[in-house]
Amino acid sequence: MDDIIQHLVGDSGDAHSDSRLLSQSSLGIATVTELSQELGRRVDASKEAIVCTLRDNRRAFEHAVSETDKAQGTIDELLRGVDDMQALLGDERSGIHARLADAAQRETRLRSQMLENGAVLACMRLLAQLNANLHSMDVLIREGKLEQAAEMILVIERKLSDAVAISGTRILGVLESRVSLAKAHVKHNVTDALQRLLVISVDDTLAQLSTPVASSEKRPEYDNGVGSLLAALDTLGVKDEVLTAYGARFVRYFIRPVLATPAISLDKSFTCDGAQQFGVKRSSQANSITNPAAVCSIVTNAFAFANRVLLPNRPASGSNEQVTNTSSLWTCQCLLDVANMVLERCFLTCIPTTRQELGSFRSTTDLLLEFESQLFGLCPSSASDITDKPIHSAVNCLDETFVKRRCDYTQQRVRELADDPSFAVFSLEQHQVWSPELVRDMVSSSVGDISRLLVKAVEQVVAQHPTSTSGVTNAALVYPKCSISRSVHELVVELYQLVNEAALSIDSPSQFSLLLSTARHVLDLFRALYLTLHRAQLTRIPALAWQFFNDCLYASHHAGIVAQLIPILSANAAGDLEGSDRWLESAHWFFSAGSTLATSVVLREASELKALVTDNRDAFYDVASEGKKAQLAKSRKQMHLAVSQLTRAMQPPVVTPLIFYQTLGLYIDAVCEVTIETIVGIRDIGVDDSQVLSEHCRGMSTLITLFQLDECSLEPYQNLLTATRGLLSLSGASTEADTLLCSDSETETPAFGSQLPPSGNIVESSARLAR
Repeated sequence: MDDIIQHLVGDSGDAHSDSRLLSQSSLGIATVTELSQELGRRVDASKEAIVCTLRDNRRAFEHAVSETDKAQGTIDELLRGVDDMQALLGDERSGIHARLADAAQRETRLRSQMLENGAVLACMRLLAQLNANLHSMDVLIREGKLEQAAEMILVIERKLSDAVAISGTRILGVLESRVSLAKAHVKHNVTDALQRLLVISVDDTLAQLSTPVASSEKRPEYDNGVGSLLAALDTLGVKDEVLTAYGARFVRYFIRPVLATPAISLDKSFTCDGAQQFGVKRSSQANSITNPAAVCSIVTNAFAFANRVLLPNRPASGSNEQVTNTSSLWTCQCLLDVANMVLERCFLTCIPTTRQELGSFRSTTDLLLEFESQLFGLCPSSASDITDKPIHSAVNCLDETFVKRRCDYTQQRVRELADDPSFAVFSLEQHQVWSPELVRDMVSSSVGDISRLLVKAVEQVVAQHPTSTSGVTNAALVYPKCSISRSVHELVVELYQLVNEAALSIDSPSQFSLLLSTARHVLDLFRALYLTLHRAQLTRIPALAWQFFNDCLYASHHAGIVAQLIPILSANAAGDLEGSDRWLESAHWFFSAGSTLATSVVLREASELKALVTDNRDAFYDVASEGKKAQLAKSRKQMHLAVSQLTRAMQPPVVTPLIFYQTLGLYIDAVCEVTIETIVGIRDIGVDDSQVLSEHCRGMSTLITLFQLDECSLEPYQNLLTATRGLLSLSGASTEADTLLCSDSETETPAFGSQLPPSGNIVESSARLAR
C-alpha cells in the first residue's frame, strides 16, 4: 500500500506506469476503499502540515512586512538624509537605489509564494471532496442504490472535468479510471437486476417468462424499482445500449425457440390479468402445427409482457397520474429479425401449392401485415426509418412466390414419383383420347378450375387434327389402351397442372416462362432419376421393362402434344419465351429411352433362349436313343415354358397387339433359328432320327398358338389405325415406326425406334418367322 501511494504521489513515473501498477496489483473494491481512506488520512495530515507551514510563513511574512515597514521608515529617513546629504555624497545615490530594488524583488517573491500556497490548499480541498464523493459512491453501490450511485458518478465526472488544478497530473488519470470502473459496475449490476426481473426458462415442453413479484399489491414498489434501474442507465448514458442487448437476448433465448417449435399454445394458467408468469406450451408433433394467427398472438403477448415488466409507467412528478414510458427495448434490427422469423414460420413455409388454396391464404397475409404493424409499433422512433419491411415486401410478391413454391413443390413431387419403388400399375381401360375434357379432368383433380386460355388452346390443337369421315378421332390425339405406371400417370397430371398455372399467369412473362420451363424440366428430371434409380429392376424384370416402355411412350405422347400448345399460349404472352423445339426434344429423349431399354431386354431374352437351345445341341445327334429322345423332349418343354412366361409378361393390354406379335415373333425366331441351324448341320440323319426330329419340329410349331389372342383383347384395337404415326410425329421420333397399334403380324416396321443394332432387328426376325 505504501509503495502504491509513494508511487502515485512521487515525482517519478507517468500515467502509463500508474495504470500498469494498478493492473498488476489487482485491486478490488475493498482495497480501493482502503486506498481511498489511506489517501484521505494522508491528505488530512498533509493539510495540517501545510496549514502549519502557511501559518509560519504568514508570521514570517508579517514579520518581514513589519520589518519592511520599519525599513521603509528608515529608508524614508535615509532618503531625507540623502536628500540633505546628496549634494555632499554625490555617487552614493545609485547604490541606495540598487538596495531598494533588491528589497522590492524580495517582496514580489513573497507574494508569489503566497499564491502558490493558496493553489495547493485549494487542490487539497478538491481532493478531499472527491475522496468523500468516491466513498459515498462505493457505499451506494454496495447498498444497491444504483440510481443515486449513477448520479454521484455524474457529479464526480463534472468535478474532474472542472478540476484545472490537477489537470495533466497522474492523480487525475487514476481518478478517471476509478470512475470508469464504478460506471462499469453500475452498468453490470443494473443488467443483472433487469435479468432477474424477467427470468427466461425454456425446456422441451414449456417456454416461460417469470417475474419475482409475489402479488399485485407490490406492483407499485416493483415499478419504482424498475424505474430506478432505467433512470440509472439514463444518467450514465448507456440506457439504449443495455436495453438493446437485453432485447436481443430476449429474442434469442425466448422468441426464437418458441417459433422453432411446430406446435405452440399459450399456457392458460399464466395468462390471466396481472400475471406474474407468461408461459408457452411446446410440442414437437409435426401433425399439429400451430396456425399463423395463434403464432402472431403468442409473439405479440410475449413482447407486451416484457414491456410491462421492464418498461412500466411511472408516476409523474408531484402527481398521481401515470406517465407512459416511451423507451424501447427493441432496435430496428431486432424487430426485423423477429419479423423474418415469423415470415419464415407463418408465410414462406405455408404458401399453398394450388390456386384454390391461395385465395383463402390471402386472409393470413392480412393478419401478418397487422402483426408486422404492431411489431414495429414497439419502436415508433425507428419504425419510420425501416423502408423495406419483410412481411410487407413478401405479401407484395405473393403471386411470384406462389409460382416459385408451385414449381419447387412439383419438382419435389416428381422426385418422389421417380423414387417410388412400388411400380404400381395404372391401367388405361380404354384408348385415351386427348380432348378438352381429358385436360380438364387432369387439371381439376386437385388444383381447381382450368384456365379458359388453356381450354381454347386445347380446342385449337384438336381442330388441327380433324376426325376422319367415319367419325374416328385422329390417331395423333389418341394413346392406345395399355398398362402404364401410376408414377408416370401422376407425372403427366403434374405436367398439365403446371401448364394450366402458366396459362393463369399469362400476364406475367417471367412467371409464365418459369412455369413452362419447370414443366419441361420435370419431364427430363423424372426420366433421368427413374432410369438411374431403377435400372437394375427394369433390366432384370421384363414386365417392368415393358411398363417403362409404355411409360416413355405415354410421356412422349403428351410432351409432343404440349409442344403444339406452347405456340398458341405464347402468342398471348409478351417477352422472350421458349418455343416448342425443346419440348419435342424432351419427347424424343423419352421415346428413345423407352425403346432402347425395351430393345436391350428383348435381345437379351432372345439370346438366352438361343443359349438354352445351344446347351442341348448334343441331343440332336443319335436322337433315336431313349436318353437323347428324353433330353430333346425336356429341351422342348423348357422352350415352351420360357417363351410362355415371356409372353405372359407382355400379353395385351400390357402392351399393344403389334408389340406383342413382334416381340413374340423374335422369341420364336430365336428358338427356331438355332434349332434349324443345328438340324441342317447334321450330315447324315437316319430314318429313326428323322422321325424323332420331325416330331420335335412339330412340337416346336405349337409355339405358333401363342400368337392367338382372344377377341376381347383385340376388339379395342380394331377401329384404331396408324395411331403410332401421329404419336411419333409429335414426339420427334422416326415416322417409320407408325403401326404400333396394328394387329397385322406382317410388317417390316421397327416397333422400338431406330436404336436397334442391324443384327438384332426385332421386326426382321418376326417377319421371317411370319413368312
